Parts: sequence; C-alpha cells; structure tokens
Amino acid sequence: MRGVYPTQTYPLHASLVTGCYPHRHGIHANTRFQPGRIHPDWHWYAGYLRMPALFQLATRAGLRVATLLWPGAARSGNRYVIPEIKVTRPGQSLPWLLASGGSPLFMLLTGLRYASLLKDLSYQNLDNFTTAAAARLVRRAKVDLLLLHLLDLDGTRHRLGFHASEVPKVLEQHDRRIGTLLDATARCGLFRQTSFFVFGDHAYFDVHTRIRINAAFRAAGLVEADARGRLRCWKAWANCCGGSAHVRLLDPSDRDVHARLDEVFRGLSEQGRSVMEMVYDNRHPETIRVGGRIDYILEAKTGCYFVPDIEGEVIAPREPHFRATHGYHPDRTGYGSLFLASGRGVRPGIELRDMRITDIGPTAASLLGLEMPGVDGRVRTEIVPPPRRSVEAPLAGRPDGLIQR
Repeated sequence: MRGVYPTQTYPLHASLVTGCYPHRHGIHANTRFQPGRIHPDWHWYAGYLRMPALFQLATRAGLRVATLLWPGAARSGNRYVIPEIKVTRPGQSLPWLLASGGSPLFMLLTGLRYASLLKDLSYQNLDNFTTAAAARLVRRAKVDLLLLHLLDLDGTRHRLGFHASEVPKVLEQHDRRIGTLLDATARCGLFRQTSFFVFGDHAYFDVHTRIRINAAFRAAGLVEADARGRLRCWKAWANCCGGSAHVRLLDPSDRDVHARLDEVFRGLSEQGRSVMEMVYDNRHPETIRVGGRIDYILEAKTGCYFVPDIEGEVIAPREPHFRATHGYHPDRTGYGSLFLASGRGVRPGIELRDMRITDIGPTAASLLGLEMPGVDGRVRTEIVPPPRRSVEAPLAGRPDGLIQR
C-alpha cells in the first residue's frame, strides 16, 4: 500500500479517513509549525482537518462510532473517544487534555474497569488497555464503526530497528489482540455481520545519522538564539518530519535568504558528507501534493533523518535509542505497508497489487452504506460492493484497526 508525503502518522491517518491528500485535508506533518519549539504541539484535534472524515460521516448518519487512540480524533464528537494526546510543554495537564479531548465518563469507567492493565503508560500496556476497551464496546455497545490505533509495534521499531529481534514478539501480541476483537464479535453474535481492516500506515528505514537542520540555518545567520539556546528570531525554520523536513521563510520574497539556503543545501548534499537526497522548492511537482505554506521540502538520504535542534553539530550520529524512522517520500523502493481486509462484504481470495492509503476511507464507507464524494481515493470495488446510498459530508477525523457492523 502506498502512503502520502510525508509518510508520518498524522498526515497518513488524515488521508485515510478523508480519502484526500495533505494539500486538501490540511495535515502536512505530525506537528504544527511552531518555530523555536523542539517539541511542538501535534495535530491532535479533528478540527484541524479541512475535509470530512469517515467517523464524522458515520456519526452524522446516526451510527455509533468509537475512536481509541486514533490520531487526530480528539474533540471529534464521536460517542466513544479515548484521544491520542500527550503533554508537550510545561504547564499542561494530561488529565485535562484527555478529558477535554475525549469522552470523560467513558474514559473514567473504562479506566476503573481495566486499571490492572495500565501499570504504566508504556505502549504495550496502552495497547492491552485499548484492546480490552474495544472488545467491551463490541460486546456491549455494539458500535458500528470502531477505529483502534495500536502503538507498540511503531514504538519498538523506532527504538530498536525495523527488523529488531523483538519485532516478531510484538507482532504475536498484536495477533492476540486482533484475536480478542474477533472473539468479541463472535460472543455477541456479530462475527458474520462485521468487516475487518488491518493495516500499517507506513514502513521504516533504519537510521545512523541525524541532521540538525535548524542548527545549519543558525550557522548561516537565518536563526538567532539567546545565550540559553532559546530562539530569538528566525528568517527560515524547518518543521521536521523524520525522513523529510518542511522549510518556511518568514519573508518568501527575500532573495538573500534564498541564497543562504542554497548554500546550506549544497553543503548538506556535497560529496563526502552528503545527507540529503532531494530539495523541492515551492514549485515542487504536483505529484507530491503536500500543500500548505511551505517554501522548500527537504528529503534525507536513506539512513539519515532531520531533527529541529538549533544547537550542536549539524551532522551527528543518531540518538542512542532511535534506530528507525519514516517520513520519507512514499515512492521509495520497498517502502510500502500492509493492508488486509476480511469479513462481511469483502470478497475472499482477492489480491490487490497496488493500493493507496486514500482508498481505505472510501472503501470502509462503502461497507457502511455511506459515500465519500469528491475525494482523491476510490472504493476498491475489486474487494467490496459499490456504495448503496449517499450521505452528505461533515467536518473531520481518522482509522488503524477498523471494525464495522
């Protein structure tokens, strides 16, 4: 399955649930453009989306929708929401962020019921917790659309490497979790009425080198910091997306800034220390379809990745506990991800030789009897029937383990 550029979690999930590319749905990276912040806010909230989302279409149609740690579904108005959200700066309260972004009573009761599974907030424990919550929603609430985002595989690969010896163990745990959900549908008599989508939103490359791109801008006089290393002013700033980075200029008409950036880019691409694969300017090809107020898109070489630091050596070894990442161009060789579909309405024995992540939302909508008109993706009628009826589009949303009545 082909992703979108950049191949980061939030743009990918936004494309999945809207059926559109980032230049239309507005989520261009995991994080918002906030110069000076090494840990910017993420696109947690459904309100950031500019296109209608699958879960909103379903809610508008009167269906019961649950989103559990689903990227970008906070404050979505779905009936059952455990938002994916975290503290990014001092003064924030995680309980408040969770309560204001999700369904407080549902989260409280679920937390009390499955407290033994949350000894800490490790990804393994979170996945066990949300799987238990999802299974109960299937059995008791009989939700029509369930979007479940499992975290542990992604965390393990980032920390230990794409093909780390621990990866098969995590996949076995995911297999058991999916089995728990299958069993839940069987126990309540909905197994034959349920469709299942299982997929990964992106692949990975193992890494060895980090690029402190804003430190390079600082050395070129495009970023200024105080004695404590805090940003004072900037003429160019990069929002980092792992294997790629988005550069915005304070004044895009400033020719001197463009000239200095050309020098920086040449230095990072020269023989002997080349860490950059490609530089796209604001006339970048339409096939990229990133959109937004971006003046340059930087693509790192395989094995290299961007970080937003403004201090330290520009080219440095990877961080000790960071061995693989994503965010690169989706057309790189061997960079696709998995998509599986089974259950009610899914034709058995079909192998799709190509698919785009923008096809998942329209295909899932078709199984729900809904339609997503005017999107970039399409219903994969090779595996599911075409839509039976149409529902008008609403606001915004996203899915990663999809169960639907």
